[in-house]
Amino acid sequence: MSAEEVELLRRQLREKEDQVHQAAQAGLDLLNQQVELQNQLDNQRVEMTNAQEVPR
Repeated sequence: MSAEEVELLRRQLREKEDQVHQAAQAGLDLLNQQVELQNQLDNQRVEMTNAQEVPR
């Protein structure tokens, strides 16, 4: 295997590693958004429950 082929393979490996890192970061961002939305939903549920329990 020539030095050029080895360098090509190394460059391709770095590119794939970058793609994997970007995909992992995107997944983490989506997970964080989901957690934030779930927290908002939970807070709204508590607010609605409390509003229903207020005597009229």
